[in-house]
Amino acid sequence: MTKISKKTLYIKGMHCPSCEILITDKFKEMSNVTTVSSNFQKQEAEVYFTGHLDQEILNKKIQPYGYEIRDRENKNEDNESLGKKIFETSLIIIGLVLIYLIAKEINIIPNINITDNLNLLSVLFLGLVASISTCMATSGALFLSTIGKKTNNLKQAIYFSLGRIISYAIFGFIAGLVGSVIITNFKFGTGLTLLAAVFMILLGLDMLKILSFASIIPYSATSNIFRKLENKLIKDPHKSAFFLGAITYFLPCGFTQATQVYALGLASPWQSALTMAVFALGTAPAILFIGNLRGLLKNTVYQYFMKTVAVGVLILGLYYASNFLSIYGINLGFNQINKETYSDVKIKDGKQIINMDVISGGYRPNYFTVKKGIPVKWIVNGKNVFGCQGYFVVPKLGISKALAEGENIIEFNPTETGFINFSCGMGMYRGRIEVRE
Repeated sequence: MTKISKKTLYIKGMHCPSCEILITDKFKEMSNVTTVSSNFQKQEAEVYFTGHLDQEILNKKIQPYGYEIRDRENKNEDNESLGKKIFETSLIIIGLVLIYLIAKEINIIPNINITDNLNLLSVLFLGLVASISTCMATSGALFLSTIGKKTNNLKQAIYFSLGRIISYAIFGFIAGLVGSVIITNFKFGTGLTLLAAVFMILLGLDMLKILSFASIIPYSATSNIFRKLENKLIKDPHKSAFFLGAITYFLPCGFTQATQVYALGLASPWQSALTMAVFALGTAPAILFIGNLRGLLKNTVYQYFMKTVAVGVLILGLYYASNFLSIYGINLGFNQINKETYSDVKIKDGKQIINMDVISGGYRPNYFTVKKGIPVKWIVNGKNVFGCQGYFVVPKLGISKALAEGENIIEFNPTETGFINFSCGMGMYRGRIEVRE
């Protein structure tokens, strides 16, 4: 009977469950390796093998993806201190703010208004960033380890990417359906806004290596689903490129899960499907050219670029948190209401009349001024209520309901001066009624 030995290896660079999947797959390419048990939190892998375990070969298999087998004694020798990480992050934030202020002063960029959803170009950029971040090793490594023995196999890469795009669109459609039920029936829209904000903030901090996203967010469900599906498909990888790409929807990745939560909150099957498909499309170039991107992870310029992107993701999370707070009238200054859609209010039959349309881009107009003490008749014309904007929240008036197509009438008497904020269920589309003396 062949003797099976066990060796525990410390692996620098492991940071999420996807790393466990990659390390396990690459190590099992060795003919004498029988079992691999990886643990990203301990940054180690238990390897069961017969005969001699050649660590040099194992290292060569994982180094192109940013990992390296190290001696446990040297485990902490090149870890940056938390203080240094926070200092670098602060410098990047200051730099970005200065660049923005200078650019705004010389009028080379427009005023930033984020009262609307992420546009598809932003989602595409998020997908691109996800594909070249440290999580490039997830989907890209799966492609290389199961299909891409030849890194220039363009046909297989196209099938793999198509599988991702179609799968993400289908599951995005389902997420939109689920989101519409959650927001309409359970009135959990504001909770989804907060959840999206938390995911983005944690993702930014994870990219900056200030904390571990995966140590806080449980990945076990999607990780186990992916592993079971992968084990079935990997037996015949050349014929399974499309399906392997499709199951990467379940591959544990912070960027993917943050986008999934965002798509859920859109509460529109078609919008959610398009959002997830565009995100997957953004990851396609890295898959198609992954053979040329292997050395990217070690490039110093790339490392600082990703830290800058991480700060951007962190700021995006803070914007979403501001969206959540703004629903309840707390404005942190991140998101001002765009008064370009301001509208005068007319008085008819002793009532102040507000006319507002609900469209796919939110509420138009979305800023009104009314007089204190005079009843208001608010006519909300539901032209497009099939999305997040179709669930209407006015906390100060105690309103939280799904809008119907056609006219929705809201009547109230403003008894005190101040602001009455209104928004969609996730706070992404917002507006305000200003009550004056």
